[in-house]
Amino acid sequence: MARVVRRGANVELMTNDVSFRGAFLRTDAPPALRQLVKVAFLMPGGELVSAHAMVVHVVPPGTGQAVPGIGVQFWGPVQESKAWEKYVYELKVRERAGIASSRATDKVRRSSERFKLALEVIVDGRRLSTRDVSETGMAIRSESAMPVGTRAHMQVHANGHPSIALDVIVRRRIEEPDFKGLGVEFVDLKPETHASLMALLKPIAAEADAIFIDSDDPGLH
Repeated sequence: MARVVRRGANVELMTNDVSFRGAFLRTDAPPALRQLVKVAFLMPGGELVSAHAMVVHVVPPGTGQAVPGIGVQFWGPVQESKAWEKYVYELKVRERAGIASSRATDKVRRSSERFKLALEVIVDGRRLSTRDVSETGMAIRSESAMPVGTRAHMQVHANGHPSIALDVIVRRRIEEPDFKGLGVEFVDLKPETHASLMALLKPIAAEADAIFIDSDDPGLH
């Protein structure tokens, strides 16, 4: 697992591979090339390896069979660098010995990155609100005991945008100390409906405060 700080919040992603100088992180919402990000990795021994890293490679979603994500290269000092080097070295030893460290069937990533966004939604006639929204689903505040697997019709309302009608399936009940609700996934999403949803997320996903660095910056190593 990798933790990336984006828009002031921690986003948990998975690595696809690692090296002494960086890693490839799986994500459907990649930041721009040459952007500086802060990453952290929790090692098996309990050490927290953290560093700034530059995005040096981007694989957007929908690129054939390639796993979408970003290749990042460490920039500047790496905290707990010896723990990281030991971890990568041990992986290389395991690889040479033919011992698999992961499987092709491992979960690639969460379906898509979620953005905190409160929208008014009407689900089967009940007026509710969202906690966060992604390209593939949303978390809805609700006391409903709607069973997992239930299909429902939804209307999404946002100021300055026409209402969006779509169908969803309940994928999980969310029971957290500060949030109770439903995790739903969009189904049979038409291209025009998807475009309308992206129009809501685009302003939030914009990296207005992004920092970019030159590829030949001496801080890269």
